[in-house]
Amino acid sequence: MENYLIVRTDFWVMALPDDWTQKESKDTSSLYFEAADGAKGLYINAWQLGGEDRRSAVQVAGAFKSNDLRHLFSMPGYAWQVVAEASEGDDKSWLMMTDCHARDKSYRAISKIIAAPPIVVRAAFHDYGCADYATSQRYFANSVSSLRLVESDEEE
Repeated sequence: MENYLIVRTDFWVMALPDDWTQKESKDTSSLYFEAADGAKGLYINAWQLGGEDRRSAVQVAGAFKSNDLRHLFSMPGYAWQVVAEASEGDDKSWLMMTDCHARDKSYRAISKIIAAPPIVVRAAFHDYGCADYATSQRYFANSVSSLRLVESDEEE
């Protein structure tokens, strides 16, 4: 049975395997967590949109998803395939998830975006050595599904 640690900020909370630690991020606007063996990682960001942004939650999530896919598909030498997508929500919040695999490079990237304007959280889970897609799915399932926004009335 895998043990997990709970990571919480003012905006989001999630469970990560207990051998993961926070590392210095190349992207100063992201938090970066990595497995002890360095084979898996997570970049996570939270934004507070300006008051002039009048887009709906689904529009905001869609814009972030499009940006993620544009970035991924522009990586030279990688033949990315979208393996799975999810999109659900309501007037107040929207979740979009994209699971991509570059089979020839053994690289998997899962993007989970939660938009509840004015807050947006984007997590990018990376499996840098994804030799077996099903094993990678099982490994990340709990962490990906556990990521959620912190409710404003939630106790610490």
